[in-house]
Amino acid sequence: MRETTQEKNKARLLEGFDLLFNQRNYEAAKQYWSPKYIQHSAHIPPGREGLFNLVKGLPLEMKYESGMIIAEADYVMAHGRYTRPDGPNWVVVDVMRIKDGIFEEHWDVIQDEATKEQSKSGLPMFGTSFAKLARQAAPATTASPLTVEQARAIVAPLYDALNQPAKKDVNALLAKAANPDYKSFHTNEEWLNREQLADVFKMIGSAIPDLRWTIEDIQTFGDQIIVRGEATGTPNRRVVRSETDRQELQDNGD
Repeated sequence: MRETTQEKNKARLLEGFDLLFNQRNYEAAKQYWSPKYIQHSAHIPPGREGLFNLVKGLPLEMKYESGMIIAEADYVMAHGRYTRPDGPNWVVVDVMRIKDGIFEEHWDVIQDEATKEQSKSGLPMFGTSFAKLARQAAPATTASPLTVEQARAIVAPLYDALNQPAKKDVNALLAKAANPDYKSFHTNEEWLNREQLADVFKMIGSAIPDLRWTIEDIQTFGDQIIVRGEATGTPNRRVVRSETDRQELQDNGD
């Protein structure tokens, strides 16, 4: 029997979610998400990069389990569970618009998963059984989730350092926002420590003297902070040209 478009779309969604949320294979997952991906979620920054960057910051123990899945025309609706080691699991209905096998647009409805003791119906929210208690509750010693106001206070010095960094004590500002063992990852394996990041900020400040970085939105997930911002500024052509010349000399071995 010939497979319908709806059946292909359902399989495509499950494959893509497994690659992204379970395997954390971001390069392979790019084949599923459109570069122009539209994100309607209130909890996820816009676009494919917004989603991928969010997932990169989630605990590796967090996994996706699929449940009921329904497809009609170009839309797939999947009922799933996102297991979380740092708090209650999420039971989510993901609605995806898929065109030619590519994820184009997304909506979601998210609920914290109730334990058996919390459920007034006495029935599980996902599947046929309740999740293990260890998945549901964080240890009693765990701090309360960050509020947006607390998150804003934490990241304020870092973004202050990004505003005209050539005129600031960048190292001192980063010391207020980040621990001594802070790591800034730009790939899954490569990262900068706090001092190296300060040097990058200073270099950017030299290249863009009037750099301004505005925080547009802040979201919190447990003890994690997601910031959406906008940067504006005018590059110093002389500095940019000098950096380009230096790189060309290094590449040529001179």
